[in-house]
Amino acid sequence: MDGKRLLLVGSTIASLLFAGHALAHAMLESSSPANHAVLNAAPKTINLEFGHPTKLTKLKLLSSGQETPLTVDLSAPASTTFSLPLPALKPGTYQVKWSTLSADGHAMTGSLSFTLSGN
Repeated sequence: MDGKRLLLVGSTIASLLFAGHALAHAMLESSSPANHAVLNAAPKTINLEFGHPTKLTKLKLLSSGQETPLTVDLSAPASTTFSLPLPALKPGTYQVKWSTLSADGHAMTGSLSFTLSGN
């Protein structure tokens, strides 16, 4: 095999390996409330949907400098969807911070925000 073909085969294999590795990370696909949503009524739950099965390890709700930890079942099996109850919310802007542990052992973190209007 000449050098160009060997280089092409090597780069193709490397890109496939790295693509598979990146695909194993559980990225947030959608949420309810959606990121940057403006709501008239307080949501009863936060719903998170990930692209791959993952374990939810932490979920926090922040508003006006106050942090409300939300209960996460650390013994729950990996899943692509999570629905967790929210406390009663007053009008304001909220940030939800989450942490997960993917099947490949990588920790992922992220956040989303929503606003509850006074209407």
